[in-house]
Amino acid sequence: MNFLYDCNCEDCKAEKSTITLAQKDRFKGVLKAVEKAFKKLHQNGKYSPEDLAKTKEYKNLISETSAIFDSAIVDNDMPEAMTESLKKDVFIFSGLKTNAQLLEASKLLLNEDNQLKSFSQFSKDIKKIKEDYNQNYLEAEYQFAVSSAQSAANWANVSKDYDLQYRTANDDKVRASHAVLHNITLPADDDFWISFYPPNGWRCRCTAPQVRKGKYEVSDSKKAIASGEKATTQIDKDGKNKLAIFRFNPGMSKKIFPPEHPYSKVAGAKTAVKDLKELK
Repeated sequence: MNFLYDCNCEDCKAEKSTITLAQKDRFKGVLKAVEKAFKKLHQNGKYSPEDLAKTKEYKNLISETSAIFDSAIVDNDMPEAMTESLKKDVFIFSGLKTNAQLLEASKLLLNEDNQLKSFSQFSKDIKKIKEDYNQNYLEAEYQFAVSSAQSAANWANVSKDYDLQYRTANDDKVRASHAVLHNITLPADDDFWISFYPPNGWRCRCTAPQVRKGKYEVSDSKKAIASGEKATTQIDKDGKNKLAIFRFNPGMSKKIFPPEHPYSKVAGAKTAVKDLKELK
């Protein structure tokens, strides 16, 4: 997967290092499960998305990954129906994540002579894949799940008697694209919140608390939406906007992760989702 969850600035690097240490114990179950899953992959000598819901080792990796994200949900006060919807979403996301890494690793099963590699060689070749998906990516995904779950819980308690105000963490680590959204104040039913209710990026710390109507001047909705679009636009080398996936509202859609996440675009994703829904 050729995408990044954060930039390479010094602040992001420092934060990533801190999170790695803090989450080391939390990720133990996933790290054990991924070793068994890749061992099974080598044993089978091939991979198909249809294997995902049928293979014990793959299902265990999905469950361990899902448990990480579930822990980000359960600490929030929200209606039971919302909690269940979010848990279903992280289960499917965990399955898509597992499918993506198994598919990527399966491409390294064979050597130049089209023969199955020894497990020791295969294990060396997929070392970076394991680290990326189950440490680097997982850390960013967990942090997003925490913010997204909090936003969903807040949205569930939004009252039309109040306005919502977009707020950044208001410190020197706030990205410039989000800083321009700071203090945007609009009614809860304004279209702005459909696409730009935070979080609006990996490791985004923005919030949108309720504020008393009349306390703050209401913003211009069209200008706010234009700013939101600019904040969630970053064109990659293929000419695609890699930040457009964040234009969703976790509480409104009842989803923790962006519906258009790259994992959902991987080969076999539709098959995996269909089978996982039946499994769940």
